[in-house]
Amino acid sequence: MNAGGPLPSSAERELNKRLLVEHFAHLEGQPDWAPSALRRWPRAVVRLHNRLSPRLPMTHPLGWIEGTTWADDEERGRIDGLPDDEQESARTLHERAVFFRVIRTGSAPGWADWKPEDDEADETDDRGEAG
Repeated sequence: MNAGGPLPSSAERELNKRLLVEHFAHLEGQPDWAPSALRRWPRAVVRLHNRLSPRLPMTHPLGWIEGTTWADDEERGRIDGLPDDEQESARTLHERAVFFRVIRTGSAPGWADWKPEDDEADETDDRGEAG
């Protein structure tokens, strides 16, 4: 399945912007929030990070890179409520948006099955015949 290019699409960038704004709004009301994997962190450290992350460049909320923020959980819930025929594309969009939050060395979701020779088989020669 080829779900998009090796770079983020405008829809993926917009989804990340929306989720970041939603998550920062959530943190204003609940500064002690942390992903379940970080529940053991001291509350003072979590609160400090949650207060500083909207203000400091190159600092993101806890769980942002992994896709475990409150806004990501809400987005997954919204996707689960969609009709079945729309869920796969919405899940792929969210997975790709999370993938492109940082520079990663692996393949983007939807590109796992792609091989360079797949593109070469689709190319035609000078006479318009497949090669």
